Amino acid sequence: MRSAHQFRQDILAGFDAGQDLDLDLSSLVEVDLAFLEIVYSARDHWMRAGRELRLAHPAGGPVAALLERAGFLTDPTPQDLEFWFHGELPQ
Repeated sequence: MRSAHQFRQDILAGFDAGQDLDLDLSSLVEVDLAFLEIVYSARDHWMRAGRELRLAHPAGGPVAALLERAGFLTDPTPQDLEFWFHGELPQ
């Protein structure tokens, strides 16, 4: 993915398909707060529609590092832990 705009468009296309969606973030090398905002917003959008947005693999590397730096892991909810790390906060 080359830009937040393209990522957002891809997410919206997935939503318009009317199905649950598994995001594969394993190949990401660099992410920023715009990325997190898009994922959080999309996750909420899917939940309100009665569908599920999931990560294909637990967040690692740059995604986990950004979550930590941005303070999202200071007091994560069980739902956030399940979504980002499939239930277990990495050590």
